[in-house]
Amino acid sequence: MPLDVPRGIMQSTENWIIRLLIYMTIGFTTGYIFQKNVDMYKTLREKDLINDFTGLYNTSKLFPEINNLNQNNEDFCLVFFKIMNLEDISMYVDFGIIKDIIHKSIEDIQEKYEGNDLYSDNYNEYILVLKDYNKIDINKIIKNNLEDVLNAIEINNYSFQLIIKAGVAFSDEDGSEGADLLNKARIAADQGENYESGVYNYDSNLDNERKLYYEISSCILNGIKNKEFYLVYQPIISLETNKISGVEVLARWNRGERQSIGPATFIKIAEETGLIQKITKEVISQLVEQILQWESFGIDIKVSVNITAGELLDDSFREWVRNILNVNNIDRSKLEIEITERVFAKQGEKLNKVLKQLQEKGWFVSIDDYGTGYNTFKNLEEIIANIIKVDKHYIDRIDQKYINNLVKHIIDSVQEMGMTVVAEGVETKEQLLILKELKCNKIQGYYFSKPLIAEDLAEYYKTFDINDYM
Repeated sequence: MPLDVPRGIMQSTENWIIRLLIYMTIGFTTGYIFQKNVDMYKTLREKDLINDFTGLYNTSKLFPEINNLNQNNEDFCLVFFKIMNLEDISMYVDFGIIKDIIHKSIEDIQEKYEGNDLYSDNYNEYILVLKDYNKIDINKIIKNNLEDVLNAIEINNYSFQLIIKAGVAFSDEDGSEGADLLNKARIAADQGENYESGVYNYDSNLDNERKLYYEISSCILNGIKNKEFYLVYQPIISLETNKISGVEVLARWNRGERQSIGPATFIKIAEETGLIQKITKEVISQLVEQILQWESFGIDIKVSVNITAGELLDDSFREWVRNILNVNNIDRSKLEIEITERVFAKQGEKLNKVLKQLQEKGWFVSIDDYGTGYNTFKNLEEIIANIIKVDKHYIDRIDQKYINNLVKHIIDSVQEMGMTVVAEGVETKEQLLILKELKCNKIQGYYFSKPLIAEDLAEYYKTFDINDYM
C-alpha cells in the first residue's frame, strides 16, 4: 500500500500493520461506545417503564400491550385494584412497613392471577390484564380472590386489615384505547362506600355521573358569586295554634339554560368537595335579609336551616353565624338549627356537647329525618334537641296499625322529654287527622303547601286558614 501516491513511495509492512491496528482499535472502540450507548438507552428506557416503588411495569408498558391485543382482536378485561386505606395506615407506621405491605399485596394478587400481567402507576393502585376469564362469574371470582388477599397482613408484629376496591372494564364492551379503558376501570372502582371492599363493573351511566359531578363542583363557586342560588320556604303548621309557626328553608339553584340540578344532587356534591359551607353561608346571608323584610311586613315565624355536622363542629363557622345575627339584630331563637339524625351514629358525643352549648345560649335545635338513623329509639334519650321531626317514611304508612302505634310512641316519648314533634311529608287529609288525634305538635308537607318563594310565602301566611284543610 503506497505511503505517498504522487511520489510513488511505498510504506513498510511494519508501518502498514501499525496503521491497520490503529484503525481497528478506533473502529472497535467506536463500536463498543455505540453499543454501550444503545445498551444504556435500553436500560434507561426499561427503567422508565417500571414503577420504582412497586417494581411493576407502569402504563407506558401497559398501553402498548393493550393496543397490541386490540390489533390482534383478542378479548380481555382490565381489573383496577386500589388499596383504599393505605394512606391512613401510612400515618401511623414507618415507610418501610408500607413497602412491605405493598409487596405482600402484589405477591398475593400475582399468585391469584398467575400468568397474567400486573401493572402499577401509583403505590396503592394495580392494573391487571386478564385474558382468560368468564364474564358471568368474573365479579364473584375476583371477590373470592380478594377475600384471601384481604386477610390480615402480619408485618413486624403489626396486623393490618386492607380495604381493596376493584373496578372491571371489558375490551369488547367498554372501549379500545388503553388510557380510555383504564379510566373506565378506575371509574368503576369509584363506586360504593370508600371504606368498604367490593368489586364493580363499569357502566356508561357512571361516566355521565362523573362528568356531571365535576361540572357541578366546578360551577358552585361561580353560582354563588353570580347569585344563582335562591331560597324557598315550606310552611310548618302548628296543630296547637292552627297557625303557621315556622318554615323550613331550602336552597335551589337557577342554572339558566344549563341542565337543571336538584338540591339532593348539588348538596351531596358540595359536601363531598368541601364547598357546603360556602352554600350554607350564602343561604344564611339571604335568609337574614328575608327575616328582616318579613318582620317589616308583620310576619313573625321561625326558620329552620339545615346545617351539616362538620359545620356545627367548626368554631369559626358558629362564630360567623353569631356575628351575622348580632349585626342584624336578629334574635337567635328565630333560627332553628336542623341536623339529620343519622350523623349522631358517628359523631354523637361531640355534636351533643356543641348542641348543649348552643341551647344554653338560646338557639333552637331540630333533628331531621328521625326514625332513619342507626339505633333510633335507643338514641332518643341521648340526643340534645328542642324539636324532633318524624321522617316521611313513617307518615306515609301511618294508617297501618303497627306504624300508627310506633308514631304514637315517638310522639308521647318526645313530649314527655319536653321536646316538640313535627311530622314531615304530610300529603293527605287522612294523615292530618290521624296526627291530630295522636296529638302531634306540628306538621309540614305538600298537603298544605309545596316550598314557596318568599313573596308567595308572605301571601300564604296572610291568607292561611286551617279550616280549609280539615
